[in-house]
Amino acid sequence: MKIIDISKTISPDMEMYPEDPAPVLTRILGLDAGDPYNVSKLQLGTHTGTHIDPPLHLFSDKAGVSEIPLEPLVGSARLIDMSGIQRPVEPGDIGKLHAEEILLIKGAQGGACLTALCAQCLVDNNIRTIGVDALSIGAPDEEYKVHHTLLHAGIVIIEGLELCDVEAGKYFFICLPLKIANGDGGPARAILISGQYPALAEY
Repeated sequence: MKIIDISKTISPDMEMYPEDPAPVLTRILGLDAGDPYNVSKLQLGTHTGTHIDPPLHLFSDKAGVSEIPLEPLVGSARLIDMSGIQRPVEPGDIGKLHAEEILLIKGAQGGACLTALCAQCLVDNNIRTIGVDALSIGAPDEEYKVHHTLLHAGIVIIEGLELCDVEAGKYFFICLPLKIANGDGGPARAILISGQYPALAEY
């Protein structure tokens, strides 16, 4: 069994989506200052690094990150490598899809993003979760439409995965966002498990 961390490290100088606030880590109490322990304050946006987009991201009356079910974020996943193409992912690039699938897409530098047609294809095939290594899942000129299509259909979106050193294939996937009340997004720790692990056989 091998555990692969596919989460971005949160730091003040990390890459951020334009206009999103950069993380700020401030030491409040410190051993070096004579305090009995270290305690820090962390400020960050809800869409920092590896994160979940819940329906509340676009729909004011829909579920926030604390309300989305965890089942779509745990289970067998298929990682496909699209790093050989220098454009947004189209339906024909993905191949055969399977209902209720957790699909992860690795892209070229900057990460994989989808066209609106590709997003609709995922909806039509009842994909339950889609994760990409880009900071935004939508092609630059279709970002809103891609998000709207997926979230309206109840598909869980994961953005900002760290997939550059991971090979295509099948894995056991776990991605747990912070449980933020009314959160329009949730930073998450995501891992892949490869190899045999008897306790996961039922998945």
